[in-house]
Amino acid sequence: MKFEELSIERQLVLMTAVEVKDCDAEKLKEIVSSRINWAEVIFQMITHRTMNMFYYNLKKLGLVELLEKEIQRLLESQWQVYGERNNYYLKELVDILKEFESANVVVPILKGNLLASTVYPAIETRIFNDLDLIMRLDDVIPVTKALENIGFVQGHYDEEKCVIIEASRKEKMLQQMVSHELQEFQKLSDNKFARLVQVDVNHDILWKGNCPYKVDTRDLISRALPVAINNAKGYMLDYIDNIIQLSCHLYKEAVLMMWITDLRDLKIYKFADLFMYVERFFEKIDWDLLVGRIKDYRLEKVVYYNFYYIEMMFGQIIPGKVMNSLRPDDLSYLDEYGIENKEPSIWEFDFFTRLFDTNRVLSITEDKLSGMSRYLDAKVKTDGVFHHRAIQL
Repeated sequence: MKFEELSIERQLVLMTAVEVKDCDAEKLKEIVSSRINWAEVIFQMITHRTMNMFYYNLKKLGLVELLEKEIQRLLESQWQVYGERNNYYLKELVDILKEFESANVVVPILKGNLLASTVYPAIETRIFNDLDLIMRLDDVIPVTKALENIGFVQGHYDEEKCVIIEASRKEKMLQQMVSHELQEFQKLSDNKFARLVQVDVNHDILWKGNCPYKVDTRDLISRALPVAINNAKGYMLDYIDNIIQLSCHLYKEAVLMMWITDLRDLKIYKFADLFMYVERFFEKIDWDLLVGRIKDYRLEKVVYYNFYYIEMMFGQIIPGKVMNSLRPDDLSYLDEYGIENKEPSIWEFDFFTRLFDTNRVLSITEDKLSGMSRYLDAKVKTDGVFHHRAIQL
């Protein structure tokens, strides 16, 4: 199925997940003014975290008044909530960056909180639920101490009691050994829209288990670039490494059963992240160096997967020579999932159907979950309480 064959509702969701150009204002106006199923539009925008980008585009192009008043109120409420929430998270991030600077450690910012500050057109337009960082394992002690200095605790959040239960030493060590991240850091707050501030500290951009790829985190940290976040000094991965990290993150969540069965695999905002990142830093990207680095890491299939689908969704942006250089001989893998199993499965639906149809998971049979089950066997027992935590793949 091609973009043009999608329903007008789904075309609208995709079109407004990224920044709409002024030249497309009339097309957007025509769609918004037509008789469309707003229940479908709102549902898809909520599940794909793109509602605030939609509202931004309407405000930018002067089209908000075309909407029914209750929808306008919904969009404005969502905008205000995430404006306050995201700004509170960024305030916490500034405190974290200052602690890291004092400890003289380089811990680059990843994903949503970086993109909201450097790529997206307004802080409200990128929804994120935690602060993502990446560090060298050699720095685990100073990084942990820096976060503890400002009130963060490694542990589990008890929603009923609204308390953080500190993880045992065994849990912290196990999480570090069997996953790509440390035990999550958490802190309670008085902000009504950010009651719990969570920090994910990664030490690998790939996954554990049968992952056939390897990217040395020390390489990424050595190439990190300084970046100012709300006037605080921080670091980001270099322009190429960020593309690699975003691609690895999206790919693993799109094809591994842990995310698929939880309907967290195909989210439009992840594709929009990469598209808008490339658009924002296009002139700073050395495309020949990018191809060389991807080939050195043998990540052609991973990155091509991302490039192929962002162009299907949002239009051509990657130079043709780059696409040709990375293109694998066999493209059937673009429809694979459950790659942690002995034999990957092939989706019976086309990409756009599985992107928008949550019923796609109903086609997954028990025999396709064998690979995931191996990771679910990692459980920790402490203090007589059974904590079942799925290993992050």
